[in-house]
Amino acid sequence: MNEPEQPSLVAVTDPTVEHLAATLRRRREELADADGARIGFGSVVHGLTEHMWVGVPVPAVACHAAVDPLRLTPADGPVTCRRCLGRGRSDREQVPGQTSLL
Repeated sequence: MNEPEQPSLVAVTDPTVEHLAATLRRRREELADADGARIGFGSVVHGLTEHMWVGVPVPAVACHAAVDPLRLTPADGPVTCRRCLGRGRSDREQVPGQTSLL
């Protein structure tokens, strides 16, 4: 019996994929020295981390509020996102202004 044909992987030399990878690398460079990032024109400053997206390391917000790195803009000043602040706490201290679940 014949096995079902496996979908082929897109070649790295595909111009569409290479264009996207170059755009993501450029975004990473733009946010490299930022203290945090805003999503679009939002006022909340999020903590930055890094994720793999289509095989390229890209900047991401620590709270996972946005998955598209192209929506992020650099922000100066302290992180104000409560979820990002809560993720960075190793002792699980209550984030000020957030309702306790315990």
